[in-house]
Amino acid sequence: MMEKKQLSYENLSKYRNVLMGVQIVLIIAFHFSGDAYYVRDSRIIQLFYKYIRSSGVDMFLLLSGIGLYFSWKKRPEAKRFYIKRYTRILIPYFIVAIPSWLWLDIFYEHQGWGAFLQDLFFVTFFTEGERWFWYIVMAAFCYWVFPHIFNIIESAADRVSAQMRILLLCVMSTVILVMLQLYNNELYNCIGIALLRIPAFLIGVLIGKAVYEKQKILRSRIYLTAVLAIILAWPLQFVGIKILGTYTLAYLNYALMMLFILVLEYLSARKSLGQKIYRVITSVFGWFGKYTLELYLTHVAVRLVMKRFEFPTYRISGEALLVIISIILSIIISRMTDYIQKKVVKY
Repeated sequence: MMEKKQLSYENLSKYRNVLMGVQIVLIIAFHFSGDAYYVRDSRIIQLFYKYIRSSGVDMFLLLSGIGLYFSWKKRPEAKRFYIKRYTRILIPYFIVAIPSWLWLDIFYEHQGWGAFLQDLFFVTFFTEGERWFWYIVMAAFCYWVFPHIFNIIESAADRVSAQMRILLLCVMSTVILVMLQLYNNELYNCIGIALLRIPAFLIGVLIGKAVYEKQKILRSRIYLTAVLAIILAWPLQFVGIKILGTYTLAYLNYALMMLFILVLEYLSARKSLGQKIYRVITSVFGWFGKYTLELYLTHVAVRLVMKRFEFPTYRISGEALLVIISIILSIIISRMTDYIQKKVVKY
């Protein structure tokens, strides 16, 4: 009887691709809502832009932390780990970013090769807050520190100690953010968008340990988490507070993600219609989950080009065309990346 009231953390691994697919769809919807927010008088767009926003990025990092934990646990070799992870993000990045920055810096804005190189290698992210492909910097940083985070968790005496260590790291990360905001606001405005996501990644690594150890979570705790997240976001309006607002949205997204897993588990246990709905949901979002990085890169790149030519990306029809182009380019880039990794990169 007790088993029916529990959910295994293993489900986060079981549905990882599906959840990643959900989050990339939310990111695409966020970009659309950002364009449409000040143009279209839509209650749905306004609610989405306020209560979901870019929290999908936090869930990307949380789910990445889970995947990295399994990868390192299976084969803890630093050289292989870094080569595999960095080629996985840098190959598609350069495939997309080189022509994108060439077009923008050299041909469209005529800023010259110096600007092109600074943008391509993220110098302007730190000096000017250029955020076109900022997630790549964040992912690269997370890969770099991951083995150290893993050791911090694994060397803990027990589960509570591991949780306290991650909590301390999250607090330290937040203190650094606050200090930057107070004493170097210019740098905070440039890199704060990335630093705000560090706690999500840290918690993801901790959850990775829970998944690996097949720990359980009470369903009542999931419901309580969802209620608390909604209270923080809506009646208390924590979403409007700097730093804390980002954490609140990530917490709300995580709670909704766990509820989504419960729905999937319920559908999978049903017959006929329930099973069909389950297969459709997992197939569609699972497909998107295979191309999350490529979709992110192509979607933000094509969107900016369209906006420079005053294409109405705030319209649903415009967004639909943008998504179709992004999907086609993502498939091509994914195959190019796989080919390069197999033929050139050895790990």
